[in-house]
Amino acid sequence: MLPNRIKLSKNSTDKFRYLKMSTGLTPNILARIAIMLALKDGSSIFNSSPDTDGQELNKSVLFGDHEHVYEAMIKQFIHDTNEIRPISHVISSLIEIGVHKMGHIKDLNALCEL
Repeated sequence: MLPNRIKLSKNSTDKFRYLKMSTGLTPNILARIAIMLALKDGSSIFNSSPDTDGQELNKSVLFGDHEHVYEAMIKQFIHDTNEIRPISHVISSLIEIGVHKMGHIKDLNALCEL
């Protein structure tokens, strides 16, 4: 079961703020894209330990109507990687990794090319 609130890192929050200005997309949509980029790449979150000094997103806002799809994909990732940390940490780490992959985005067209 997904946690009711996900705390983002300050880095993710700052990057989402910048991306919102350049793309017009809200942080929840950007966080969804970041999760998908991290899952697509199969990145390990072994060394990831994001701080929790950033924005907090409610589960319903973060995942929207597709909450069950995200939950299934995140649980599959946890199963495949034998992750033992709490699911909130896994989600924050996936977002942090995805944000790093979005580092070169300057506008909506560049985001669409991902």
